Amino acid sequence: MQISLVTLAFDPATGGFPQAPLKEIEGEIVNVVEHFFHFEEVPRLLLVVHHREQPRSGGKSKRLVVGDLPPEDRELYKRLSAWRLGRSQADGVPVYIIFTNRHLADLARRRPRSNRELVEVRGVGEAKAGQYGAEVLKVVSQYLSAEDTQEAPKKDDV
Repeated sequence: MQISLVTLAFDPATGGFPQAPLKEIEGEIVNVVEHFFHFEEVPRLLLVVHHREQPRSGGKSKRLVVGDLPPEDRELYKRLSAWRLGRSQADGVPVYIIFTNRHLADLARRRPRSNRELVEVRGVGEAKAGQYGAEVLKVVSQYLSAEDTQEAPKKDDV
């Protein structure tokens, strides 16, 4: 496990924090702890990024998260990912502050229908459930409703 510290200055032109420096972190991001502060009257975000080094050969890349999902879970993953992008832009934070790709994959696999089920998903504690739970459950519910009306194969039938 590696730890990287990244400091981001608020960009008034975009109304958020830049994400480019975070893309330089190699490997799977496991957890991010954020600390907000002001320095020289500029809002800043210090990120403590816990990540696993990516194996040099034969290892999985972050891009394989969707590919690792069974086909019946990929569409929900894509919808959750789209929601996360919109929410991160609205909040002015990087997407993985909200949920990492692995957390979204676990949400798509488990398809939580209540807050109780939501907090059982890897990466979702009480704080994230309180902050994003209603929105995540709405995305899952809308997906399941659309799936039912289209009479798509159910997860258990595949």
